[in-house]
Amino acid sequence: MKQPQEAIARGNLYASAGADGLFLPALVRLSDIEAIVGATRLPLNVMAFPGLPDAATLGKLGVRRLSAGSAISQVLLGRAKAMTQDFLAHGRSESLDDNPLSYAEIQRLFA
Repeated sequence: MKQPQEAIARGNLYASAGADGLFLPALVRLSDIEAIVGATRLPLNVMAFPGLPDAATLGKLGVRRLSAGSAISQVLLGRAKAMTQDFLAHGRSESLDDNPLSYAEIQRLFA
């Protein structure tokens, strides 16, 4: 985001229309986050993105929610694809022992 003014203007419009939050998924610069939090009355929600400060820093800046979006599943699916391709192409099983959950841990996820 080159300038946060558009996000601030839209956030204020959303607030006047009754919105209860402002979601800006590509926001990563500290100065932009500070400016937007300081100039809007809506709670700010940002999305995990390369270059985004950590959650503790975001909280200190006034960010109210941090979303992962689809990033975690995209990384997991990318890893699954690479492991599957390696297994099918070369028959190697070593990557299948890369920090797997035990069956008991998997069962607890669904309890």
